[in-house]
Amino acid sequence: MNVDEVMKNFTGNGTMAYGVDTAIKALRPGCKYEVSVGGGEYTYTKWWHPDKLPPPTKKEIDAELEYQKKLAVYYQYAYSRCAEYPDGFEQLDMLWHDMKNGVIPGKEGSWFKSIEAVKEKFPKPEGSPPVKE
Repeated sequence: MNVDEVMKNFTGNGTMAYGVDTAIKALRPGCKYEVSVGGGEYTYTKWWHPDKLPPPTKKEIDAELEYQKKLAVYYQYAYSRCAEYPDGFEQLDMLWHDMKNGVIPGKEGSWFKSIEAVKEKFPKPEGSPPVKE
């Protein structure tokens, strides 16, 4: 899975959204459904899939939820960085001033220092992202 796929579930509130709905959609892309959740069980009141695949089982959904939780933990650094980076207009202004002052290319400018500070505050985890088992 690449970062673009993970970011589809970005809430904009600094975390990844995951739950029964995201699990079902990941397991059966293109499906349309209604499901009720109660007592640890999933009951489909409506189900349709373009390839006529059956609804995912509780075991499949639970495994997907665990995977999505691991992804959320791994990629938390990216969500945290998004919340801390200066907005795009501010970054462009910093770059313009850095270029005008002759500090680009280089690490002395305000843009580089502001981005570096966020990256250091929220380092990327070591190792590869989780994979589905």
